[in-house]
Amino acid sequence: MLSAIINKYKNYFLIAGLALWLFRPTGNDFYIVFVFLYSISIIFNKPTLINNPLIDIKAIEIIIYISLALITTTLFMKFMSFGYHYLDLGYDHHLSINLLLNNEYFNKVYSISGFGDHFSPSFVPFIHVFYMIYATSFWLVFLKCASVIIFTILFLQLNKKLAPIVLLSYLLFSTQNISAIFWEFDTTSLVPALVMIIYYSIIKRDWLVFWITMIFSLGLKENVGVVWICYGLYFVFIEKKIRFGSILAGIGLLYMVIVWYVVIPYFAQTTNNVASDINLFREIPLKIKYIFMAYAPFFFLPFLNWRWLLFTLPALGINLIGKPPMYSGSFHYADILTALIAIASLVTFTENYERIKRYICEYRVLALFLVSLIVLIIPESPMQKFVRYYPDEKDRA
Repeated sequence: MLSAIINKYKNYFLIAGLALWLFRPTGNDFYIVFVFLYSISIIFNKPTLINNPLIDIKAIEIIIYISLALITTTLFMKFMSFGYHYLDLGYDHHLSINLLLNNEYFNKVYSISGFGDHFSPSFVPFIHVFYMIYATSFWLVFLKCASVIIFTILFLQLNKKLAPIVLLSYLLFSTQNISAIFWEFDTTSLVPALVMIIYYSIIKRDWLVFWITMIFSLGLKENVGVVWICYGLYFVFIEKKIRFGSILAGIGLLYMVIVWYVVIPYFAQTTNNVASDINLFREIPLKIKYIFMAYAPFFFLPFLNWRWLLFTLPALGINLIGKPPMYSGSFHYADILTALIAIASLVTFTENYERIKRYICEYRVLALFLVSLIVLIIPESPMQKFVRYYPDEKDRA
């Protein structure tokens, strides 16, 4: 009798656990009670494949939209409560203001050309249009929010049944992506939306949008050439367009090398120390942890298809060979990587859905392992960040 009741309401337990975690204003772990009840239902009640689904997709989709609203609202509140400091949002704001007022893209604080730090030729005219309307760093926060929203909306269009599950990992469970979302603005904050637009344009065979987005993304920052490499590998190994994919990957690699070792040192009028700080074998344990934390929130789904795993590896490699903050799991450095992992995860999930569902039904301990994995790595909830950045009296004065 008790077993039947638990099985009947197991989806409610899962949704209740998610909701309690989502809206917890402090670090309390009461949500684990409902996750535990859900786990019991998995262990003692074998679900059928059709009449007893493992998860309520509609409820998950509602949680996605609520989470998106909380995240974007929190980003704006962080702006209103002076939660952003000079690096990086203030840095880009300073450059944009100087370009608007003095017609020069130059940082007077550090006495260096804006291109001597990061090469962003497509971002400069793009943000300049917004600053001509009204000169405020609010635009940078707005664009960051727009990127997250665009990624989410287009991602849901790819597979209405399974995309919400992967989006849970992207928006809520990935510590690295949460750090990227809530960190200071960086020009690569726009890349997740562009990565999604590029993939969506490939699926729809809209090559005009594809090329416009690819070219624009390349000029956002010197390391975005890795997006060209990733999609080059996509065309080589997935669409079997070897020549076209090789050209894309080659352009992306050549672009990064030239910008790192020629263009940026030219504008900086010094050697590029960042590009020279490349070491794959430094701090191996930290890098192993970084790899684990990059794929674990997505249940290692890209590993089910080596081609899609390969699709994500260039973005992973860029972070692994870079300076320590790039593989720390903090800051904004995972924004490109997690977007690519999310796409790869959804595709492999779609391809292997029946097999995954069958294995979870037959080996219920696997489902228990996946739930436990998320509980172990789960970051702060959106509501915790919402409360932290809610403007107090001095901010509203």
